[in-house]
Formats: sequence, C-alpha cells, structure tokens
Amino acid sequence: MNDVPTILAVFAHPDDESYGPAGTLALYAKAGVAVHLVIFTNGEAGSIGVSKTLSAEELGSRRKVEMENAGRAIGVTSLTMIGLPDSRLHEVDLDEGTAIVRRAIDRHRPEILMTFHERGVSGHPDHIAVFRFCEKAFGETGDHHPLKLYGWAIPESFRGRFQSRREIQLVSDDEINAIIEIPESAVDSKIEAIEAHETQIEFYHQLQEWFGDYRKASSQEFFHLARTKLAVPTGIMTDLFLDIPGFENGMLSRSDKG
Repeated sequence: MNDVPTILAVFAHPDDESYGPAGTLALYAKAGVAVHLVIFTNGEAGSIGVSKTLSAEELGSRRKVEMENAGRAIGVTSLTMIGLPDSRLHEVDLDEGTAIVRRAIDRHRPEILMTFHERGVSGHPDHIAVFRFCEKAFGETGDHHPLKLYGWAIPESFRGRFQSRREIQLVSDDEINAIIEIPESAVDSKIEAIEAHETQIEFYHQLQEWFGDYRKASSQEFFHLARTKLAVPTGIMTDLFLDIPGFENGMLSRSDKG
C-alpha cells in the first residue's frame, strides 16, 4: 500500500481531463491524494476554433503548454504526455497501448485507475482505445494495484442538457456506481483548467449555452466501476476510495470540502 493514496488518470487528448472529471481530480488533490495524469496525444488533430488556423505541429505544441497549465489548476502531482498520433489511437496495437499504461501503474502504484467509460463518452475512437488499454492493464496486474478501475461517464438522466448532440454516449443511470459531489473550490479548479485549454475554449462556450448554469451542472461527477479486485459495492458510493484497504472510510471525509 502507498503511504499516500494515489489516483492514476489516463486520457486521450489534452482537455479530456478538464471537460471530464477535473472536479473530482481537483477535489482529491486538495484532500492530499497523489493524482498522476497520463495523456496519450498532444491533441494536434483538434478542429474547433483557432485550431483550424494552426498547423498540426503548432497546435500540438500549444496544447502541450495548455495541458501543463490545466494540470497545475487541477493540482496534479505529475503529468506525462506520450505524444502518440491524435485521432489514430485506435490503430495502436493493444499490447503497445497497454504497456504504456502498465509502465505508469508500475511507477505510481495507484489504488485507483481512472479513464473514460468503455463507450468513450463522446464515442471518439481514441477514447474507446484508451479504455481498452486501461482495462487490459488492470487485468494484467493480478491482485496488485490498482484495485479499482473507474470510467467517467454521463448518465442518461442528463440527456436533455445535450440537446441534439447524438454522439454523446450516455449510460444508463443503473450503470453509475459513484457520484462525487464537487464543492465550489473544486469547481473553481475545474473551470480554471478548462480555461487553460485556450485553443479549445469554444466548446466551453457551447456547454455554457446548453447547460445555462455550467457551475451548477459541474456540481456532481459520475463514474462506472468498470473493474474491481474488491467486493462489488451495493448502492451509490460517494467516495472513490471507500472500502480500499487502509482508506476504508474514503478520503473526502478527511478533507476540507468547502
């Protein structure tokens, strides 16, 4: 067991973490959890806003800096950017992608591995590929760390907020195993991280239009427990660390959640 509880979060592109579970990651970082972040690409294939006017090389360089700034806003302990081709992760050999996740697991020994829901949230092939890398890596570690694999998800009950965005892969509310309440301080960190991704800021403006009150919409984040080496919990968990040996009562009760 680590002396410091640890989360390893693995995503495909710079900004996946910020538009995704940044509130949860920031909350745990504030609670004293070591949060390590791995991003598989530099996001050079981005195609919104100013991204359309930049070369792939220039966009990738800018998004690396943006990712570093977002990581600081979240409070991550470490950031690793792999630099594989954007929008082509589904072409990466499963064993190769898995080995990248395994190296990060071996380095950080996290209790929790976090990524996308297996449907990729937006259905992006890169997102789905990263889930598969994480799933295989989790299975290869036997009884050792990590102990839980969580997929960040958006429940079906949110459908009305996404209007006609058919590509959003919502999941049944019954698939949600954990709901994390995000306090104002962590919402502040999430929005600061989103704003750090300046080349992708148009999507934030879209979300503000769809949701009306984006801060209120960010007050909860949802997770599916994709795999576990512990007893399968009953009911909805309010702390991702619940039942983990050494942290059975979770981490959030120990923190200032204000």
